[in-house]
Amino acid sequence: MELTFEKDDLLHSLQVLQGVASGRSTLPILSNVLIEAADGKIACIATDLEIGIKIRVEGIIEEDGAITVSAKKLADIVKELPENKTIHLVTTANDRVEITCGDGVYKIIGLPDEEFPQLPSIDGHSLTIEGETLRTVLRRTEFAAATDDVRYFLNGLYFSFLEDSTEVVATDGVSLALAQCEAFTVPENIEGFIVPLKAIKEVERTFADSEQVQVSIFENQILFADENATLTTRLVEGDYPKYQGLIPKSSTGRAVVSKEQLLHATRRVALLSNPKNYCICLEIDPEQIQISTQTPEVGEAYETVPVKSCTGRERIGIDARYLIETLAHIETESIAIEFTSAVTTVAFKPIGDEGHICLIYPMRLES
Repeated sequence: MELTFEKDDLLHSLQVLQGVASGRSTLPILSNVLIEAADGKIACIATDLEIGIKIRVEGIIEEDGAITVSAKKLADIVKELPENKTIHLVTTANDRVEITCGDGVYKIIGLPDEEFPQLPSIDGHSLTIEGETLRTVLRRTEFAAATDDVRYFLNGLYFSFLEDSTEVVATDGVSLALAQCEAFTVPENIEGFIVPLKAIKEVERTFADSEQVQVSIFENQILFADENATLTTRLVEGDYPKYQGLIPKSSTGRAVVSKEQLLHATRRVALLSNPKNYCICLEIDPEQIQISTQTPEVGEAYETVPVKSCTGRERIGIDARYLIETLAHIETESIAIEFTSAVTTVAFKPIGDEGHICLIYPMRLES
């Protein structure tokens, strides 16, 4: 195999693939990237047996072929090569890869491509999503998914297909985030599916600039694709919680406040919160929201944020980490905080964006 690349084209592909070819597997070849050239196209492929990504790379093919090589080593080398010189890659005897750029020559020991796992092919029902729509619903929800919960079905995002909309939901049992987009046409037997969180992060990276993304579903697999890349992953098996029942139907209090003012004040006050639970107090009244914390071993902090409107009063304990994450993923200027009591779920709703809601379960305050 003999190929020529521009640095940026090859480096971008390798950087996208590195999240999958992490080198943490017990199978050495899974830390490699497969480079294959055939039928006038060059592709780079990585898989960890759960997620597989294939990216088309622009380049010149002088001789077809395929080889696998350490994803990290190759990416590290390409990253340091000069910007204005082409990269020449050729395979030599004993599965070695020789990289030439300017006056530099680098030789890496590879593994034969025959040992590299084949990516599954999915020929099921497909639908097309606007790339920006997909990225938006993922960005607004993925932060609330569990990361290491023994309830494995929480370690992902749930796509729920309703008659008039599609809802994407994430929850870890303490917080919840939901984002809506237009309804998608899916097979009648599919009410929803759970995409693992690791795959969600790779989708965001792989299709960061895609105008449209095609989604194909088949049994326990899902495939995301555009004109340059495909990503396949296994779906998480299990029944997702009945999340609709967790969303309050009404509230007795509602405060509208600047999202940025509340976010920055919370960050500052949280610096003196108890590192064991990060509990802060939100004291809401018709004039303002006071954010405070008292930690005997650390200190105390108080800060107030004016409200734009408010009905009701309440003192609510909340984990500052959850509040900061929630506010950081809300994209509107103002938010409505809806509450009923100090022990019921608090809803954070972006003003002007009806399709997005975040919930946090409160903490008990010491009297």
